[in-house]
Amino acid sequence: MDFANRIGVLAVVLGLGAAMSLAEAIGYAEPSDSGAASGEPRAGLSSPPSGSGAGAAAAQLNPGDIPNDLLNALMDFLAAVRNGATPVIFNRTPVATPQQVSVPTGGTVGPIPFTAYDPDGNRMTFKVNPRGTPGGPQHGVVAVDQTAASFTYTADPAFVGSDTFTVAVSDDTSLHVHGLAGYLGPFHGHDDVATVTAFVGPTPTTTITGDFSMLTYNIAGLPFPLSSAILPRFLYTKEIGQRLSNYYAANVQEDFAYHDFLVKKSRMPSQTPPEPPSLLWPIGVPFSDGLNTLAQFKVKRLDRQTWWQCNRDNCLTLKGFTYSQLQLPGGLTIDLYNLHANTGGGVLTNANLAQLTTYLQQNSAGRAVILTGDFNSLYSDNQNALLQFASNNSLTDAWVEVQHGPTAPPYAPACHIGNECELLDKIFYRSGQGVTLTATGYSNEAPKFLNSKGEPLSDHSPPMVTFQYTVDNREH
Repeated sequence: MDFANRIGVLAVVLGLGAAMSLAEAIGYAEPSDSGAASGEPRAGLSSPPSGSGAGAAAAQLNPGDIPNDLLNALMDFLAAVRNGATPVIFNRTPVATPQQVSVPTGGTVGPIPFTAYDPDGNRMTFKVNPRGTPGGPQHGVVAVDQTAASFTYTADPAFVGSDTFTVAVSDDTSLHVHGLAGYLGPFHGHDDVATVTAFVGPTPTTTITGDFSMLTYNIAGLPFPLSSAILPRFLYTKEIGQRLSNYYAANVQEDFAYHDFLVKKSRMPSQTPPEPPSLLWPIGVPFSDGLNTLAQFKVKRLDRQTWWQCNRDNCLTLKGFTYSQLQLPGGLTIDLYNLHANTGGGVLTNANLAQLTTYLQQNSAGRAVILTGDFNSLYSDNQNALLQFASNNSLTDAWVEVQHGPTAPPYAPACHIGNECELLDKIFYRSGQGVTLTATGYSNEAPKFLNSKGEPLSDHSPPMVTFQYTVDNREH
C-alpha cells in the first residue's frame, strides 16, 4: 500500500480514536458491563498524560509501521460505510429468538447454530452464564463457539427432563451507534436475549417446566441528602446491583439517582431503560418514577404510568407503576408489573390500587401476571384494601400463601429480618393463558443485602419468591 494511503488511513484512525474517546465518556464499555458510563476507566487502560492529544499521537505513529491487514480491514469498513452497507449512526439491534433442542440421555448435541442474526451484518458475540447460576444451564454444560456462532450442550449422565439457559447476543464488535438510544439508553441498542431449552431423554415436548426466582427491592436511590439509607449511596447501590445477579428477575423501586451504579456490576442481560436517560445522571428526581426491571429472561415492552393522585412529598417524584412482559422459555410471556405506591394509606392507597386495577383489567385480561413492588401498606393497616385488590384481580399474595396458608394474618410482625415479617414490599401473582405459575418458596432476603458491618444496604428488606412455571409448548 502506498505511503499516501497510509497517511489517509492514519488520519481516519486518529479521528475515530478521538470519537471513541468521547464515546467512552458517555457510552458503555461492554454488554456484560453496561454501567461503564459512570466515569470509571476500563480495567487495564491507563489515562493519557496531561496535554496529550491527536497531535502527540500522530508524532508517535509511523504510517509505515501499520500492518497491511489492519489497513485493508479499515479501508473495507470505510468503503462499506461510504456505500451504505454498514450503518454507523442508525445501526439496528441484533435479533435472538427462543430455540429448542433434543438431547439423548447423558448425551451431547452440537454444534448447533444460535437462532440469532444481525440486520446490518455485524459480527455477533454470545454469552451464556455458568452452570448452576441464574440464566445458566442447571443440568448440563454449554460450550459456545464464538467463531461459528454455535453451541454444544452436554447433559448430566442421569438427568431426564428439560433444561433451559439464556443466551445474551451482542453486536458490540464494531464502531457504530444505534440511533438516539445508543447515546441515551442503557441498552445502547447492542443487545438481545433469548432462551434455549434442551429436552433431555424421553421428555414430553408439549410443555416446558422450570423455576425462577423473583425479587422486589426498594433500593433507596434518592439523591444525597434525601435518602434515609446508609451512605455513600453510589457505593451501596453498586453492591446491590451486583447481588441482584443471583436472581432470575428483580423489580427495583427508588432507582432515581444512581442507576449507572446499579447496573455497573450487574450480570442481568435484560434491563429496562430508566427515565430520564442515564446520560442525565444524577438528575433523577423529580423526573423519574424510579422503577426498573433487571432479568435473565428477555423483558419485552415497557409502559410507565404515573398515579393520578398524590399529596405533599408524594408529589415530589413520579410514583406509579410499570407494565412489561417477561418472556419464558418457549416464547410465551407473562405480564410483569412493578409499582411504588404513595405513602399515607387510606384514600391514596385505595386510589392507587383502583387505578392499577383498571389498567390491569384492560391490558392483562386472562394472562399470567406477576405484580410486585413497594405497596407502602400492611394488612394490619387496612385489611380490606389489599384483600379487595387481590380479589378483584384474582391475585395471590405469595407471602400469605407460603407462610400463612390461605388467609392473610391480621397482625403479622412488621420486622425487617425473617420470613414471618410482613413487609411493605409484596409479590402477587396468578396463572393465565398457557402459563401456570406456582409459588414454591418465599424468603426475606434481607440478610443477603448487608454491608461488611452488618448494616442493611437499603432501608427496605427485599422479599423473594421462587416460582415454578409450566408453559404450553404445543404452538411453539
